Amino acid sequence: MRPGFISNTRAHKSSATGPALGALLRDARGSIAVEFALVAPVLMVVLAGVIDIGSAAHARLSLQARVTAATEYALLQPAPPDQPAAADMAQRLVGLLQGGGTTGAEAVVNNAASAAWSEGAVTPSAGPGAATACYCPALSGGAVDWGSPVVCDTPCAAGGTAGPFVRIAAQARHVSLFPAYGFVAGDTLQASAVLRLN
Repeated sequence: MRPGFISNTRAHKSSATGPALGALLRDARGSIAVEFALVAPVLMVVLAGVIDIGSAAHARLSLQARVTAATEYALLQPAPPDQPAAADMAQRLVGLLQGGGTTGAEAVVNNAASAAWSEGAVTPSAGPGAATACYCPALSGGAVDWGSPVVCDTPCAAGGTAGPFVRIAAQARHVSLFPAYGFVAGDTLQASAVLRLN
């Protein structure tokens, strides 16, 4: 056989299947759908993560804004002169913290009176302190250690001066799409503030 004849036979065989296969390989119709099917699950997980982080950040900032508003309100109020005034202030502060996804709130006025809000009910209670006493509260593990009453306007060990203080705290529930990744510890957001009254 001649080399040219073998070459022509091969060319003839490839030319019979070549145009159909070549046309199929060159055809780009449907490639976008295949690429989308490969990329879409990854994009959906990333989008869900962004929504989860954004939702948690919004809930935390909204809760912190309510605590800040109650704190600013307390700063504009005079220190309570007696126990009934302290109890009234605690209830007004808790009233400012209600709503907007808040599931619980508490205000403690100078360790003398407190009010807690949970499940739609406000529960006032008296504390062991006196409304007119001065304290140097210390934070330990998120809780306030009021200590013993001290002379007003004396320097505190942790800084600042002794006086009447208020603790404001609120909680909100947030359900995470990805609880294992720890954007929110558990399903509860917390915000609190301790401030000295004027």
